[in-house]
Amino acid sequence: MVDISKAFEKEHLEKENVEPTEAGLTGGLDDHLYMYHMPYSYTSEQIRKIRTHIFHAPGGERKRIIMVTSSLPSEGKSLIASNLAIAIAKGEDQHVLLVECDLRRPALQELFHYPPTAGLSEIIQGKRSIADCLIKTPIDKLTILSSAKEAPANPSELLESKNLGTLIDEVAQRYPDRFVIIDTPPVQATVDPKIIADHVEGIIFVTRYRYTRTTDFKMALNTLPREKIMGIVLNAVDVMPAQKFKYRKYSYHKYY
Repeated sequence: MVDISKAFEKEHLEKENVEPTEAGLTGGLDDHLYMYHMPYSYTSEQIRKIRTHIFHAPGGERKRIIMVTSSLPSEGKSLIASNLAIAIAKGEDQHVLLVECDLRRPALQELFHYPPTAGLSEIIQGKRSIADCLIKTPIDKLTILSSAKEAPANPSELLESKNLGTLIDEVAQRYPDRFVIIDTPPVQATVDPKIIADHVEGIIFVTRYRYTRTTDFKMALNTLPREKIMGIVLNAVDVMPAQKFKYRKYSYHKYY
């Protein structure tokens, strides 16, 4: 088992000497990162509404460790997580660590176009330090932690390790102004989101309009701790305001 505290100490001592992997090295950032390419579009404004809900959540306590998940694949959870991370990073005082926790079918690499690099898996196994695995992005105050250079044979067992919770707590507590946005696999595909949910403060649940069946939605929702669910994002709704702004493919709405 890796000593996460020592890993962070190493990160601090070697900070000036580390050359981080950079997003966009294998091509520009994906066009669907609207908050980066089209920050004044209708879609970007919907993402800002999600950000505002996080900043002004009921109860007054701001949740900083947030996972984004869905019932099924192809509902857009990785797009929501990525655009939300960019939106938060564009704030005045907030830094964001976007964590790829899908050890089976990671999507952030395709969106941010960085080469295969060691990440969460290697840190948990004690093979790499956190500083070795951080990915620099073109967005100021946004850093990525990838899932793994190669998909591990035992993803659920790795995530059940106590080192996952220690790692998440450390990256959040070490920087009090940092949000940690975690992209997870779909709930119906694997047990991983249920494991990760134990270590987060809030959950954003994504469902795709006219795609997700009601039974799948309810079953997935009942798998997660309801008290941690901050909201549900209805994705891929083609509505008139989106048509007016000519960005029809994706739009985002929240129901609470």
